[in-house]
Amino acid sequence: MGAEDFAVLVGGAAPTADISVHRTWERREDQEDEAALWQERMVEIDTGLAPGRSEHEQGFGPGTTLAQRCAAMSARLAADGIGYSAHTLADKRRKWKAAGENPVVLLPAARDRRPGGFTDPRCLTAMQDVVARRAHDSDVTIDLIREEVEDLLHSRYGAELGDPDAVAALMPSRSTFYLRMKESGLADALDRPTRARAALAATPPLPHGGREAVLRPGQVTQVDTTPLRLLARGDDGRPTSTEMTTLIDVANHSLCALMITPSRSKDAESGQPGQATRAIDLTLMLAQALAPWPVMPGWDPLSAATTSSLPFGALSAADARFTEATAARPVIRPELIIYDQGSPYVSEHFTEVCDRLRIARRPARKRSAPDKPLVERFFITLAHRFSQHVRHGWQGRSHKKRGRGIDRMPLYTIAELQQMAQEWVALEYQQTPDAGLRDPFRPGVVLSPNGMYAVQVARSGYRAVPLSPAQNRFFLLPRWVTPGKGGFMINYRTYQPIAQDAGHYREILLRGSSELPGRNGQWECRFNPYRPERVWLYDHTAGTWVTCDFRLGHLLTDPWTADMWQEHAEQHHAAGGSEKDEEAIALSLAQRDRRRRSRRPPPKRTGKEPIFQGLELETEEPSRDPYADLEEFDLSTLRPYPAQPISPWAPLAVDAVPALRSGAGGTEPLEGEQAPHPLAALFSDDGDGDGPADGSTAGGPTDVCEVVDAELVDDLDPDGDVGGEIEDDVWEA
Repeated sequence: MGAEDFAVLVGGAAPTADISVHRTWERREDQEDEAALWQERMVEIDTGLAPGRSEHEQGFGPGTTLAQRCAAMSARLAADGIGYSAHTLADKRRKWKAAGENPVVLLPAARDRRPGGFTDPRCLTAMQDVVARRAHDSDVTIDLIREEVEDLLHSRYGAELGDPDAVAALMPSRSTFYLRMKESGLADALDRPTRARAALAATPPLPHGGREAVLRPGQVTQVDTTPLRLLARGDDGRPTSTEMTTLIDVANHSLCALMITPSRSKDAESGQPGQATRAIDLTLMLAQALAPWPVMPGWDPLSAATTSSLPFGALSAADARFTEATAARPVIRPELIIYDQGSPYVSEHFTEVCDRLRIARRPARKRSAPDKPLVERFFITLAHRFSQHVRHGWQGRSHKKRGRGIDRMPLYTIAELQQMAQEWVALEYQQTPDAGLRDPFRPGVVLSPNGMYAVQVARSGYRAVPLSPAQNRFFLLPRWVTPGKGGFMINYRTYQPIAQDAGHYREILLRGSSELPGRNGQWECRFNPYRPERVWLYDHTAGTWVTCDFRLGHLLTDPWTADMWQEHAEQHHAAGGSEKDEEAIALSLAQRDRRRRSRRPPPKRTGKEPIFQGLELETEEPSRDPYADLEEFDLSTLRPYPAQPISPWAPLAVDAVPALRSGAGGTEPLEGEQAPHPLAALFSDDGDGDGPADGSTAGGPTDVCEVVDAELVDDLDPDGDVGGEIEDDVWEA
C-alpha cells in the first residue's frame, strides 16, 4: 500500500492507512483468531450488524447511536470476563478506521520492557562491575554486594554530582535491588562455583564494539593463533607440537590465509629456548593472503578455481595472476584486522607492515573469545573436519581421548601439514554451504564461502594489487647496519654485495652516513630468518635495493636458518669459543649436515629430517631472458656442417674458405625456384641431396678443402722403431 503505483481498482479510493503498522507488526499464528474476532466486533459497532448475520442484536439496532453500540459491546465483553469500557472501544474504533479497517491495530502491542526497569543504568553497571570483581573470591551474599555497589557509586559519581543525597538516589530500594540482581542473572552467578564465576566474568555478552554490518570482502577480518592438536616431525626428526594462525574474512567467512609453525616450551635442563609464532610468521601469512594459492602437484582436481563457484572468468580478466592452476580460494585484501593482544600482534614489525599496506588494526579484549567468534569457531571446525583425518599425529580433543602410540607414528613434516591444510581449505571448506551465508535476494539458498564471495564481489568490485619482489622485501625483518669495506654484520654474520651490485654498494660507502633521523647514520637492511643466506640493503635515497650474500655461504650447501645458527653459536660459546667467530660456527653447522648424511639413516617411520623454513616469499627479481629481444629465426633454413675426420696424420687445409658473396653466383633465382641461403657457400654437397648440386653456388672450386682418410693410431711408436725425424714432423703437423 505504500508503493507509488498502488491503486484500488474496485471499491472506491484507496483508504489512508498507517504503513508503519504493517511494517512493525509481526504476523503470528496465535494472533490470527484474535484479530478476526476483533474485526467482527468493530464491524458490529460501526454498522450495528455483525458479519454473516441478518438480524441486529439487542442494543445494536438501526435507531442506536455509536455511543450506545459501544456501551452495548462493553457490557457483552464484561459478561464474558473481558473488561473494556465504552470509551476504550470508541478509541479502538477510531484507530481501526484510521488504519483502513485493519484488525492488526486492535491487537495488544507487545510492551518492550526496559532492561533494569526504571533503575539508573549507572547503578546497573556498578552491579556488574562488583560481581565481576568478586568472581575469583569466595562466595558472598547480595547484602554485601549492595554495600560495595553503594561505595562504588560514591567513589565514581560523588565528585560529579557533588551531593551525597544525589548519589544515594541512584540506588534503588532493597527489594528492588534484589529484583534487579535476579532479573539480570547476577544472583544466579553468585551461587555458581568459583571456576564457573571466573569463566562467566571473562566472557562478555556481545562482541567487542557491537555487531557491525559488513557488506564487502575484506572490510573486517579476524586473526588468531591457537595450539594445533597435531604432532609433526621437527628439524631433529622428533615429534614436535604445532601452532596455527588463521585470517578469516567476516563478510563471506572465507579463509584468507593460514600458517602452521612449530611450537615448543623452554627446556629447563638443556636451556634450549622455546619456539612459537613470531612476527615474521604473521607477515608471511599476510603476504600469503594478498596472492592466489597455486594448486600443488597431487591435489584433487576439484580444488582448482575453475571448478568452483568463484567467478573465475571475471577474476582472471581483472588479475593476470589467476590461472587454471589457481586454487579455489579468493584473494581478499584486508581493510581492518581484529587481533588479540599477543606479543606478535603488538610487535613493531607487524605494526609497520600493516601501516605500509594501509591495514587498520583493532585489538580485542583479553580473554574475550566472542570478540573474534568466526576465527574461534574455525578452530573447532578444523579439528572436526580436517585434523581427525590426519591419523598420523592427531592427538584428540583431550588427554582422555588421545590414541595410543601417537609419538611413535610416522609423522608428517610441518610443510606437509601446511600443504594438506591448504588443500582441505580449497577443496572442502571454501566450497561447503554455510547456514550463516545467504544472499539477500535469494534468502532461501544457502551459499558457500566462495559463493558468497561471488555475490559480494559482483557488487563491490575487485581491484588487483599485486606486489613486486621489491615490495615483498618490506615484509622481512628489519636490521639497521653500518656498511664497511668488508661488508656489514647481522648476528655476527658478515654479508657482502654480489658482483652485480658492487658498484651500487661502493656508492653507499662513499656517502657514509644515511642521514636518517635517530639512526646514527645506519642503513636499513631486510632479511628472512628462515633463509638468512641472502639479505637486502635498502638505499632510501634512490628507492633501490643492494643484494648481499653471506660471506661463508659456500661452506653451507644444505638449507639452514637463523635459529640453527644461534643454536651452534651457543654450543660454540659453551665450549669456550666466541659467538663472533663466524668461521668456526659455519664449519660446525656444515659438519652437522655432513654427519647427518654419513651416519646410519633414520628409521622409515621418520624418513628424512627436513628443516622448517616458513613460507616462500617472492623477493628475487626474475632473471632476464638474453634472447627475449631477438627476432624469430626459421630453424629449417640451417644446414648441418659436415663432420671432419680428426687424425694426427691429416694434413692442414691449404685453400682458405672463400668469402661470401651476395646472392647466389650473382644471378637472380628463376621463377618458382627458391632463393639460395646466404650461408650455402660454406657447405659443400655431401651426396645426400640436401646440399648444392654444382659449384656455381660456391663461387670457386668444387672442393673447398681436401679430405684425407686416415687411420686413427692409438699409440705412436710404441717400440721406439720410428725415426725421430719422422716423429718430430708428425707432431709438428
